[in-house]
Amino acid sequence: MRMGSLYFASDKAIYDALTQRSLTSAELRKVFLSRGIVISNESDKKFLANRFSALFHDYYDYRNLSLLVGGRDSREKTTNVVVTTSVTKDQLTDALTSVKEWLVDDQREQAEVAVHGDQLKLTVKYQKLDLSQAEFRQVVEKTAEVILEKQGSGWKITGPMNDKFKDITDQLYSQIEIVTDQDVATRTISLEAILDASIRTNFLRSLIRNLKDMEVVDVIDVSTFNPKDQEDDDLDLSDDALVIEDSIEVESEDEGEDGDPEAELARPQPEARIHKIIRIDKASLKGKGVLESKQLLELESHGFYMWKIRWKAREKLVGSELVLFEAQFGNQAKYCDFSYIVKGVYNYNNGKYAKNLVRAEPVFEQKLKIRLEEAAQKTLNDIERSLTK
Repeated sequence: MRMGSLYFASDKAIYDALTQRSLTSAELRKVFLSRGIVISNESDKKFLANRFSALFHDYYDYRNLSLLVGGRDSREKTTNVVVTTSVTKDQLTDALTSVKEWLVDDQREQAEVAVHGDQLKLTVKYQKLDLSQAEFRQVVEKTAEVILEKQGSGWKITGPMNDKFKDITDQLYSQIEIVTDQDVATRTISLEAILDASIRTNFLRSLIRNLKDMEVVDVIDVSTFNPKDQEDDDLDLSDDALVIEDSIEVESEDEGEDGDPEAELARPQPEARIHKIIRIDKASLKGKGVLESKQLLELESHGFYMWKIRWKAREKLVGSELVLFEAQFGNQAKYCDFSYIVKGVYNYNNGKYAKNLVRAEPVFEQKLKIRLEEAAQKTLNDIERSLTK
């Protein structure tokens, strides 16, 4: 909760928290021991939850239970944007410090700025509220790291692809404009200005093959999108995968010459004609060799293009790990909000790969992310050069 808030957990909220499956017997014993109560392993969890929720509770009970059963901060995809406007390191530091003050003073969040050579880092600790979850899982403690690095004549800003990153960068742009007295120009991985479906779908096809010193092993998951056609402006195309509209048209005729209502009723009525308009907006394919499947090729021949891809690749070295990557454009229609993630690796042991996916070592993961960024930039540059020829 934000500082200055007045809040207490209800008896029902505490009962629901203590009966969650994620709460182990050992954790439940600690909860009762905090009140000097010893419980048996044979005791029914619902009975114990009912007894504990009937006690008086304070802030520390709420905090401890939140740490045990609260929402978990899951890994998020990474994105980056390059500020091409001329700005010095000192100016950028001042702008970033102003953003930190805005986060602390106005947003009531924790924020720190660190400087390491030509790298600046803003670390923000904040809370995200999800009212669709149970009460003790509605508040998720999150940490966002925004890294600014010198890239050519500009600065690359890297961070998680979420609303917090967008808020921080928008505020940073405003502060840069204040310290430099000029408009901020940025460059992102986006094909918003290119509507050609074949060019858009070929972006991800080229991206996975542009990874430096790596070879594609298999594409296991793709998601496709079919943009709205000009002649379909009257259709309601939302995020639903399938839109079906039924319309009934009934031919009307003038009344009989004598204007007799009974004669009109006696006249045979035309049959109602039902028109069904079927339109598929999105399709997802999973399996092996998805990129070469005839199903995907058929979808692309009908105007679909890929906006998300998950693939396995490995370095061109004997015994190297098998890496699972994922990249996507968050806004499928505009083909922007590009983000990526290293899902994990399959370790190589005794001539074969492990079946279980594990988190990559931090240094290796960062190396792979840089390769992904460079591959995306190279792919975009190649597309832009081909269009200017």
